[in-house]
Amino acid sequence: MIRGREIPRDSDREGFGPGVDAYEKGARAAWVGIAGNIFLSLIKFLSGILGHSAAMVADGVHSLSDILSSGIVLAGMKMARKSPDHEHPYGHGKAESVAAQAVSLFLIFLGGMIFYNSVRGLSRPTPPAPANYVLVIAAVSILVKEGLFRYKIRLGKRLGSSSLIADAWHHRSDAFSSIAVLVGVALAILGGPRFHIADHLAAMAVAGIICYTGIKLLLKTSSELLDRVVDGEAAEEIGRLAAQTAGVERVEKLLVRKSGLELMIDIHIEVDPALSVVEGHRIAGRVKGELMGRVPALKSVLVHVEPHRPALE
Repeated sequence: MIRGREIPRDSDREGFGPGVDAYEKGARAAWVGIAGNIFLSLIKFLSGILGHSAAMVADGVHSLSDILSSGIVLAGMKMARKSPDHEHPYGHGKAESVAAQAVSLFLIFLGGMIFYNSVRGLSRPTPPAPANYVLVIAAVSILVKEGLFRYKIRLGKRLGSSSLIADAWHHRSDAFSSIAVLVGVALAILGGPRFHIADHLAAMAVAGIICYTGIKLLLKTSSELLDRVVDGEAAEEIGRLAAQTAGVERVEKLLVRKSGLELMIDIHIEVDPALSVVEGHRIAGRVKGELMGRVPALKSVLVHVEPHRPALE
């Protein structure tokens, strides 16, 4: 019989949430992001306009978009935590993945608009050199955005939240774009009018980073909406827990899928074929209770009971 280790309730493996307050923690992280981005977008717009930097204005638009993406995450979290109803007996967990997709599509659109405006800016008359304080704002933005990324990516993985992870990468792309601004503005300041194009090229680099991030996240969340199975160590651990339950001869099949921050399981177990239907049903109940008690992120477990066939082992 396979022996499994207990899955810790505070495991930070992606796909295993910490319990009933997962959505509250995700919403709190989204509000932290909103507060930080309101501050950053304001100072970026002011410094970009007053300091004559197209790249910083583009970066300000990026930070402003983070506010919208965090709002989308909040809306997805609120919908996903709704209880099942007659029309949605499996719950509303996929609303969280839909929110992540909305953030991804918005990033792609935003990157395209910034790139288009940056290309148009290349043909305009040479503007004054950016102000020195634009460099300071870019440096502050890098530090704040990297901090928000690390906070949200860690929490998103611990909760198994696609939308929170998407929002975290939005912060990381903003940090990368601020690095591009820092380099472009520094070249424009040090090189004089001959290097004014560096500021616009930095804005174009910002756009490219945003689009790349959006496409990458779109592909990941699409697989979740198509019910891609959870495999690897996470599924193996669940299989071991089921196999060590009294009365289970063998785990014949295990399918684990993600719905929002929660997991749904279909598992086929084999039991002694001489047992009665009632006894087989009791074993199935023990398997379900064992898994629901050990894996906090589990929303439902469907157990199929089959007769044990030793020749197939």
